[in-house]
Amino acid sequence: MSANEFWPILAAPLCTGIALLLALGFRRNRAFMILAILFCATLGLAGAGSALLRERGVEAFRMFAPCLLLAAAAMPERRLLAKRNLLLLSLLALAILLTLSAPAHVWPGLRDAFPLGWLPWRSGSVAAGIVFAAALVCVLRWAVLRSPMEVALALMLLLVAIALLPMTRKAGASEFLAISGALAIAAILFVSYRMAFVDGLAGLPNRRALDEELARLSGNFALAMVDVDHFKKFNDQHGHAAGDRALKAVANQLRTTRGANAYRYGGEEFCLLFTGLRVAQASDACEDLRQRIAAMRVPIRASAGRKNAQVAKRKDSGTVKITVSIGLAERAEDLRSPGEVLKAADKALYAAKAKGRNRVISR
Repeated sequence: MSANEFWPILAAPLCTGIALLLALGFRRNRAFMILAILFCATLGLAGAGSALLRERGVEAFRMFAPCLLLAAAAMPERRLLAKRNLLLLSLLALAILLTLSAPAHVWPGLRDAFPLGWLPWRSGSVAAGIVFAAALVCVLRWAVLRSPMEVALALMLLLVAIALLPMTRKAGASEFLAISGALAIAAILFVSYRMAFVDGLAGLPNRRALDEELARLSGNFALAMVDVDHFKKFNDQHGHAAGDRALKAVANQLRTTRGANAYRYGGEEFCLLFTGLRVAQASDACEDLRQRIAAMRVPIRASAGRKNAQVAKRKDSGTVKITVSIGLAERAEDLRSPGEVLKAADKALYAAKAKGRNRVISR
């Protein structure tokens, strides 16, 4: 085997194996199941193990992997040792056992039966079609869940489907599987980063991301603390689902604030960071933000299971108005550190609340 053929074949199990360990470490159990199947397939294509496995590697990949991948893609996210996962792992182990130990006179019958041997098309075409269906399942799950991991899984499976096509050579299949494994590594790291530094509801960087950004700050900067007015009362009156919609609507307005980076600070509080020359625009930008939010209307949906007519009246469908109070502070001679500026902005926020809310107070 030439070096040009050797390295892609070696890269496939290496990339897939690293992705498999990352999925296990970050508890991406559904991705782990898919990667476990692909890892076994890459070992077969690489010719790892006995001479028998080297002969049967490509055939076993086409025979067993497609249906297992479709099952893994269709399963919901569960703990690793859930019954469905254990069943799928058992089927994977059975496929490995058949590949390694099926008698020579039995293997042709298995090869003709899997996958869906009763169809008139070539086995590679059938296998690619099944894996393409698995990719489509991930796309549909993304449409519902909006999870970046589903997009990555769909792209991974699409590459696997290409690798299974009859016209794809063994070395080419290994290349596609290597790219699939590299994509899995990037996706797992990206999703894990989002979990650590991005707020799941608002879609904004969270307080941890803000703390890290503040630790790196130098030069001129300003901080604005933004609080949704009477949010607890809003939740009590309209329900938590409406409260979530209100927070998302506020987050969307903060995201478009001129010259600022927006963060979800916690609960109904947000933070805006202005740096450099943008500090001069901070006060006007905060006032513009306050006006835009005050002009919004948040949709309220009627809730099921109303206890009485009074509650029903409060929770009627329609739209409601929300407002925010904003406290702004800029770095100065007596406010040198980011922590001091943040405390000053927080005090200005409480002053805005004390003066009737729905206003901007600058320190």
